[in-house]
Amino acid sequence: MTLPKGYGSGGRKGGGGGGESRDDIERMIGRRVENMKGVYILGFALCWAATAGGVYVGVTVYPWAYPLPSGIYALSVLTVIEALGFFWIMKIVGEKPVRA
Repeated sequence: MTLPKGYGSGGRKGGGGGGESRDDIERMIGRRVENMKGVYILGFALCWAATAGGVYVGVTVYPWAYPLPSGIYALSVLTVIEALGFFWIMKIVGEKPVRA
């Protein structure tokens, strides 16, 4: 992998050797996913709010097509799906990197 000028062994920030260090790559890319848990929590909350808002609109504006029991069932199923996705994301974020 070739890093831009200023990173890696050829630049001022890199160490000696022929490769790039993990720190150089992290500095080039930006924030690590381990430090962005708040963004994922906010994203999950907004996703669930949008789902609940959609179910609310469906139940109140179109009650003949989307009765309340159907709306409650849809909200519960979608909540489970969103929660599984959120837990999967948090599992991936919490994994420790494998260093060689």
